[in-house]
Amino acid sequence: MSKIRYGSQTYPWQMNVEKFHGQVPHMADVLKRAGFTGMEAEIVMLGAYYKDWQKLKALLEERQITFAALAVHENWLFREETDQERANMDEAIEFLSHFPTAKLNLCHVAADPVRDHNLYEKQKNQLKCITAVAQRAAERGVVCTFHPNSGENSIFRYESDYHIMFDTLAAHGIGYTPDVGHMMNGGMDPLKVIREHRELVWHVHFKDMTADHQWATMGTGIGEFKPIVDFLKETDYRGWIMTEDESPDAVQDSDKVVLADGAYMESIAFGG
Repeated sequence: MSKIRYGSQTYPWQMNVEKFHGQVPHMADVLKRAGFTGMEAEIVMLGAYYKDWQKLKALLEERQITFAALAVHENWLFREETDQERANMDEAIEFLSHFPTAKLNLCHVAADPVRDHNLYEKQKNQLKCITAVAQRAAERGVVCTFHPNSGENSIFRYESDYHIMFDTLAAHGIGYTPDVGHMMNGGMDPLKVIREHRELVWHVHFKDMTADHQWATMGTGIGEFKPIVDFLKETDYRGWIMTEDESPDAVQDSDKVVLADGAYMESIAFGG
């Protein structure tokens, strides 16, 4: 029997952040209605719950929702973390130390508007910083993964960028969060990348996109997700698959999109 678990990132609600900031009970209720059992959140969406882990844990346990990951974003432009970056990450590690199975999902910010400006130096600096974060996290029993994205100025956007990334992750015991949408946006074959680096896949993000590279609600774009689910089942993947819907539909109705994503995942994960 498959050990894969399914959840959603809070990003569909983050697209209406002023309305849903800190509305964790509402988001958890919708996740449960969607058939998801896990939540991944960015700090901004947790509101006061980020300072009160006990309240968050009790709320989620009542709804039978697991806190699966915390997604954090920093610039990491220099060879060493800035004082503020280090303080932010230490706070995140402290928070996650109370959720023993949750991952710390490190997401890079493409802070330089010119991607190719000192690209290799920026990549090395960022990887050095996340390695330092992962080492401190491991001392507290917190597992880190790295999530590259595909914005125009992203320094980990194309397959050629991934080689240095994978070398560092493998060397320092850091996991990889493949994001299917971002890989498609960067011109990659997501299943191929996941196959080739399966041992580093510790957390997974699903998002869909159209042929003209616009984000789409799950199952309405060009993404081929069932072969990835099937491969992960075949290779005994035991982590989370998180939908992270950034489609324009989420702006119109965040709840409706999460419910639709849940129905789609039900169809490809359990529909034969």
